[in-house]
Amino acid sequence: MKILGFPIQIRPGFLVFLLLIVFLNGVPLGTWLAGSVAVFTIAHELGHAVAARRTGATARISLDFLAGYASFTPSRVLTRAERAGIALAGPATQILLGLAALLVLGVNPLDHRDFAANEYSLAIWWAGPIIGVFNLIPVMPLDGGNIAAEAVDLFRPGRGRAIMVRLSVPVTAGIFVGMLVVEDLRPLSSFAAILLVIQMQLLSIQSRPRASRNPLVAARAVAAAEEEAWFTGQPGLVPPGHSMSPWWEAHRALAAGNDASARRFILDDLTDTTGRSRAWAPPHAATPDLLDPLIDLLPVPLPKPERDHPELSQNSMVWALKRAGRYAHGASYGSDCFRAHPSTNLAVLIAGCLALEGHDDAAAQWLTVAAHGAARDDADETLLLSALLNDSEFQRVRERPEIRALVKRLVRAE
Repeated sequence: MKILGFPIQIRPGFLVFLLLIVFLNGVPLGTWLAGSVAVFTIAHELGHAVAARRTGATARISLDFLAGYASFTPSRVLTRAERAGIALAGPATQILLGLAALLVLGVNPLDHRDFAANEYSLAIWWAGPIIGVFNLIPVMPLDGGNIAAEAVDLFRPGRGRAIMVRLSVPVTAGIFVGMLVVEDLRPLSSFAAILLVIQMQLLSIQSRPRASRNPLVAARAVAAAEEEAWFTGQPGLVPPGHSMSPWWEAHRALAAGNDASARRFILDDLTDTTGRSRAWAPPHAATPDLLDPLIDLLPVPLPKPERDHPELSQNSMVWALKRAGRYAHGASYGSDCFRAHPSTNLAVLIAGCLALEGHDDAAAQWLTVAAHGAARDDADETLLLSALLNDSEFQRVRERPEIRALVKRLVRAE
């Protein structure tokens, strides 16, 4: 589904959320409220997406339980003002659209007796301007908190988000207590409670070393920090014991005019033989124009992959070559890496490079290797199936009889 050119993914959780609204509020108010929430949530996320596109970024929207998300990939590092503007655009769109709808219906949004006279106007009032204003409260992870983080970052560069996470917990706790005390606000206390739980989770990732002991939580946090760095120019919250990728560190060094340091960050990591674990996430949010100058710094050919070289670093290099359009180089280097560290992910990357080069026969062979490679315990059939069904570079390849048969087998195995 697309609106204004933006892909919109509606997850089952969003539909459950709307049904819950109907269940809790009954008919007809619940029905009007669920419909209004759906419309204004999409409008809110479109506000973010349109603002992001105006900076040259690409955006996509996902709707899930309790909330929607507009993720965007910029084509360059954004300024603080641009990042704050993107955050502000969502609630501003929601508020203005809600007020406009009420005025068109002849309803005074400032007169309680007027907007509460009908279920439809009360639903629009709540789902439009009220939730929009609520989203501007300066606490994380609301849009108001992200705007405030950009302001704090002016005075404490690189620390705005971390400081706002710490400040948000006592502020939200105070709001929650106030809502419990004031009878008219008591029904809204559940929203403050949900916010407080989310903030405590963010704070635990930021400040508690044991948060990094949960591999899944830590992996998600590191990936989010890496993504935020490439999107905004500032790294996010990295759990203790983890770090930003060498690609990000190289990008920062290059931006500071230190080409030698930038090259060393990538090559030293790529050829590391210490066996230390990799506590960073691949630079999947980096755009080709950001990767190109880093790849240009590297020697050709790249150092020969060895078994004692880190697998994550090798796979990330193949991905970066593919992302930057260096398909032949990516396929060649990836094939060398596969001899050292065979994996489903690497085989799919190599197949993607070959398919983008127009070598469909070779791409199909590598996809078959990804599914049936010998002596591998890590065969990830879910990853392979997702690539075959969704990756645009395999559009021609998946029409081949052997790949069609492979897709059918993988679907049956799901």
